[in-house]
Amino acid sequence: MNRPAPSFTSKATSVTAGSVARRETRATTGVAGTLRALDVRPSRRLGQNFLSDPRVAERIAALALEGDDAAAPGASAPPAPGPILEIGPGLGALTEHLAASGRPFVAVELDLRLAEHVESLLRPYPNARVVRGDILDQGLDALLPGSEPVTVVANLPYVITSPAIAWVLEQGPRVTRAALMTQREVAQRLAAKPGTKEHGSFTVFLALHAALRIEFRVSPGAFHPRPDVDSVVFTVIPRPYPGTTAAERSAVERIVRAATGGRRKTLANSLGHGLDIGAEKARAVLTRAGVDPGRRAETVSVEEWIAVARAEGGTG
Repeated sequence: MNRPAPSFTSKATSVTAGSVARRETRATTGVAGTLRALDVRPSRRLGQNFLSDPRVAERIAALALEGDDAAAPGASAPPAPGPILEIGPGLGALTEHLAASGRPFVAVELDLRLAEHVESLLRPYPNARVVRGDILDQGLDALLPGSEPVTVVANLPYVITSPAIAWVLEQGPRVTRAALMTQREVAQRLAAKPGTKEHGSFTVFLALHAALRIEFRVSPGAFHPRPDVDSVVFTVIPRPYPGTTAAERSAVERIVRAATGGRRKTLANSLGHGLDIGAEKARAVLTRAGVDPGRRAETVSVEEWIAVARAEGGTG
């Protein structure tokens, strides 16, 4: 592919949950009452915050469904509408909006009490079902057999954001779009630029396999219990990094993991130690790649990591 490298952009749009105070109060009270009835106590340790603003739910669902009108990177036409997979539906704030589309719909929920509740919401929708279990233990082809393109939707607790995104990308080309929400700080790390403290190995991994775009901000008042920080809705479009092979991307992942073990170390030292090749050989690889061996790993761009992988493999 000869497309330019993807850029991370932000639409800088804000959704506020306090403009209609009584509506917010009713929504939050409903969520709190449902949680009490189900004997579910949100875990602060796990970052559980249940979406309670129906306006935000409608907007996220519309974002997920409007993906039908957009072609994926490198495609000449948008894919036909395919199944929807929701990860962790919780109390179903998004679920009914998605199931009402009429497309095949599967929600995967780990908490058995929440799964039963969502099953009751889905009874009117014959194309929808709930799978009880951990999404990380599931395979897409078992959840949604067939070859149709799949859209993934989720409100992700911050502690499982990276594993859930990695799972999405591991499912292969069937996942054409993911509309996700997580804490703002987590999303900023995912889209971090080289040279910032947020830029790390998972940032590089994501850039190798997908394009990410920040869509809009969601204020703490849209959740129960109310978190201390803003959240962000973002889209992930899986695609291989332009101009790379699968072997090169795998090599970059291995090298980045080896080089990012110590942020205070120079590239030569961290790469030499991580790859067990010694600092001198690491300097030679970095020099062939055109990367200063004295730099820190967090300052290296994806393009530079690719050059390092090619130099280490003898193709640079």
